[in-house]
Order: sequence, then C-alpha cells, then structure tokens
Amino acid sequence: MSVPSWLRILLLVLSFASFLPQLRLLWVQRDSSGISLYYVLFNLLVATEQFTLSFFFVVNHRFEDTQVFVHTPPDVGDILNLTQFAVVWALWLMIFAACLTLPSDRDSDRPNLRATVSAILASFLFISVIPVVFDAVVNDPHDTYHKWLLDPFLNAHTTLVNPVVTVLGIYAFIVQACEILARPSGPGGSGALSLVGLAVQAIVFALLALAWLGRLAFPWEELAGRVNLLVLITWVQMVGFVPLDSAVFAVGQAILLWLALRRAWGGSSGMTAGETDPLLTG
Repeated sequence: MSVPSWLRILLLVLSFASFLPQLRLLWVQRDSSGISLYYVLFNLLVATEQFTLSFFFVVNHRFEDTQVFVHTPPDVGDILNLTQFAVVWALWLMIFAACLTLPSDRDSDRPNLRATVSAILASFLFISVIPVVFDAVVNDPHDTYHKWLLDPFLNAHTTLVNPVVTVLGIYAFIVQACEILARPSGPGGSGALSLVGLAVQAIVFALLALAWLGRLAFPWEELAGRVNLLVLITWVQMVGFVPLDSAVFAVGQAILLWLALRRAWGGSSGMTAGETDPLLTG
C-alpha cells in the first residue's frame, strides 16, 4: 500500500523536529560530553548510505526501468523520499560537526579520536556521495555506456557496503551504551546527550520504519505471489534495508533512553541539565 504524500511530508517534519532537542542541548551547553563520537559517526554513515542510494536511484538511475526503490520515472513520492534522506543526513552532519568541534570531558583520554572519525567519514564520502554527485554532473544519463558505470556501483553497495553499514548502525548503540555506563550516575549524568531527543526519535523512527514498507517501490505485482527466500533477500538488499535501519535506530534510541534514565534514577527529572533552559541564555 502506497503512503500518501501528506503523510510523507508529516513524517519529514517530525523527523526534522526529532533532532532539535539534541542540537539545542549542544548549543546551550557548548559541550559534547556524554556523546560518543563513534555513535554519531556510525549513525551518520547509515544516513549517508541511505541518501547515496536514494540519490542514485532518483537522479543517476532514473532512466533505467527497474521499478525498484523508485518508480520509473521518479514520482512526487520518490522526490519526498529523497528529501527525507537528505534532511536526516544533513541533521546528522550538524550533530557530527558540533561534537567534533565542541569540547568533551574525555578529550584527554582520546587525543586522536577527532582525526580518526574525520578520516573515516572523508573516506566513506569518496565511495558514496561524491561518486553519485560527480556522475550526475559530468555524465549523460542517456549514454548507452552509462549503465556500465552504474551497475558495479549499485552491486558493490547493495551486496557489500550496505550490510556493513547496517552492522555499524547496530554497533553505534553499543558504543553509546558504554559511554552512558561509564559516566557518573545521578541527575545530569547524561551530559550533552538529550533524553528528550532519544524519546522523540524512538517514536518517530518507529513510525518511519513502518511507513517505509509502503514508500519504496518494488515489483511485487510482477511476482504474482511467487515470493521465496531469494526474493526476500533481494528485497532486503535493494529496499528493505531502509525500514530495517529505521527500526534498529528506533529500538536503539529507546534502549539508550532506558539506560540513561536508570543512571539518572533518583533525580527530580529525567531531563539532562540544560534541556529546560532558554535557548539563547547567556
């Protein structure tokens, strides 16, 4: 069942809003203590991969009649999907940039961490966003030989890069859970990690995980009910990774919220210090 455009727009707005508590807290506290840079990096890699493949199908691959991920030609819903991926990617980039530049109370323990995560992100961009943007600018999508460039890129990402990124998305919550457990217990122990943001994103991305099942194209009609293990594997590789990643993120954020609240048990509020302060104080 296709998801209507108004619902896609609503989910886009909710996704944008779900990042605001974390961005606001970083702005207020001017500190990134309590947030693992690897947690941010791995989630950014997931968002980068999703944006890359959406851009690939909507822009680079738009004249290939596959009816996978997007329609042929891409319709309004496909453009809204690309916008959704782009917004989430941009917001993760903002959080990454903030955590990269703001001080942390564990900087002395990890002096080379910022350089390491920056190098990882830069390397990943050279195999994801940069190639598809370069191809869109330089190459003619009507060229007969253009498909020869597209297929190896798509195969590499769907069979190798994307599964690795999904695993990193799961590992992101392990490293952040370790960060939470390593911090002092009690109110304010979560540092710059927004508990409000965790709660809102757990809900919003759970809704997104369900919605993605009806937002991305796949030729189910042509299969006429002939669904087997190979078809399901193909669906996961080409389309299903999106709802899977969203579900992982929703569950992960909920678990992190539970851990952070347990550490803060005994305080008068589950909010991190600074979340109830005015945005432009001081």
